[in-house]
Amino acid sequence: MKKDTVSYFDAEITSMIKKEYKELYPKLSILILGSAGLGIDDKFSDLEAAFYLNDSDWKESGANLQLSLNEILRKHNPWQQKGSVLCVHPISWLLDGQAESILSGKDDIHWDQIEISSLYTIQNNRIYYDPEGKLSTLRERTKAECYPNEQWKKKILISFRTLISEDYPEFYKCVIRSLRGEAQVLAGRMIEELLEMAFLLQQQYYPWRTHLTWAFSQSPSLLETFGSDIEEVIMGKSMRKKLLAVQNAIETYKEYMITHDLLPEVDMKSEKLDEELLWAERMHAWENPDWHAYVNSYSKEAVEDGYPADDFWVWSLWGKSVKVAGRKNECKDT
Repeated sequence: MKKDTVSYFDAEITSMIKKEYKELYPKLSILILGSAGLGIDDKFSDLEAAFYLNDSDWKESGANLQLSLNEILRKHNPWQQKGSVLCVHPISWLLDGQAESILSGKDDIHWDQIEISSLYTIQNNRIYYDPEGKLSTLRERTKAECYPNEQWKKKILISFRTLISEDYPEFYKCVIRSLRGEAQVLAGRMIEELLEMAFLLQQQYYPWRTHLTWAFSQSPSLLETFGSDIEEVIMGKSMRKKLLAVQNAIETYKEYMITHDLLPEVDMKSEKLDEELLWAERMHAWENPDWHAYVNSYSKEAVEDGYPADDFWVWSLWGKSVKVAGRKNECKDT
């Protein structure tokens, strides 16, 4: 981070708070957000920061502090005025509402309710002031190593399933149909999803989309493993070249998952991988590693009642209420 960001806070922000909110100042925790908080501080940067208080202090004094901060930004802001904001928040809002549970040391943290980008922010943005150690405690207790393995599996499975079953097929159709506008939109989605998934595959948090490629470039391991594939998608001179690059990236990701056994509950070599991933997601394979037995039992019922095994999901929903009169033994499992 450039020195002038810290100097600005020292000269303009904290001096005002110390003077006008002397009793409140020691209770504050200040996190510098956005590009300035990540050290990308250039002429295009705005200034974003969050000032955290416990809920009772926020209700009692937050409004006045907010008005004072607004006035400072109006009078003197060396960054881009548009987009600049200094917000006073209750600490309970941090990490998508899970901060207090984490600070209290409880075991019932709802990790699935915390956005990966929120975790990236608490890990990487500049902690400017934290006298009670709340922000540093949250940073320590939410390191990537602390993120539950089941949640990594869930994120990887859902992301890969969405990529190969939904967005890539749509991208493919738009390219071969020469639908240029739609293809451009989906190419952007491909890049975003491939970048995010690269982080997930190596159990790293990723930031909000405006800093995705920058954060990717800061990780030597990501660049070495996935950099060339993603570069081809970004720099491809035609949509067909981008399409081929996406296909190659998908194969790279698939092989990486197989080699590192990231989803042992899923048959990544299945000839019907899209269906395998779909049912793995629906059956919560990250929590139920024996989910195939459930599918197999209903597949057997379907075949015994004269229907293809692929119709198992009907039996999973309706069970014995499926009407099979006149169909028994008419259809064999192929």
